[in-house]
Amino acid sequence: MTWPEDTIRPTAAPTSRKAPNLAIGYLLNVLLPGAGFTYIGLVGWHVGWVGILLALNLTGALLVGLTTFPVFGVLPLVGFVIMLVHFGQAYARRAAQQFRPDLEAGVKIGLIAGHAVLNVAVVGLLAAVLMPSLLGARERASAAGERAAAMSAYTMVIAAQSGGTLRDGPCPLENVVGGDRIASCTVTGAATTDPQVTVTFTNGKTVQLP
Repeated sequence: MTWPEDTIRPTAAPTSRKAPNLAIGYLLNVLLPGAGFTYIGLVGWHVGWVGILLALNLTGALLVGLTTFPVFGVLPLVGFVIMLVHFGQAYARRAAQQFRPDLEAGVKIGLIAGHAVLNVAVVGLLAAVLMPSLLGARERASAAGERAAAMSAYTMVIAAQSGGTLRDGPCPLENVVGGDRIASCTVTGAATTDPQVTVTFTNGKTVQLP
């Protein structure tokens, strides 16, 4: 004899979801910053960190190019460290939720692969367009500073000549603006009405005035 309840199939227990590997998440963030967040189902933070790190890279490069202070170059590194710390905290929160809801594996792979392609494109753009522009701006700023230092040294030479104290040899550099850029400065023809000044900068460039 068969009872009605005997025909009811027991409901299958929900399969346990395999947790994403923490080490793989960190590795993805190192290779493709932000990709580890998609790996644990947080696409929004993936996109957010891509934007944050890109902005920090551009800002750091721009400030280094305009100010010649290399300290601004650490901005991307600081952002990268903060991202890794944030990822560890986000992973712990997702683990407490058993990583639910989550994305399909194919969606994750597609997004991470798309990031890889975009990363190559951005690096190519920086190498081909932006970096030469930034380096050019830095060189122009450096050249302007060198011209100002050379003119300041020449002005001091003319002032010393007017005071009757100018001699052939090293330039008087006590009050020269930008003197820290100058490696050496030499005066020739001090007894003439048009003394020659040769300025050599710390980067090896040489300027002769007038």
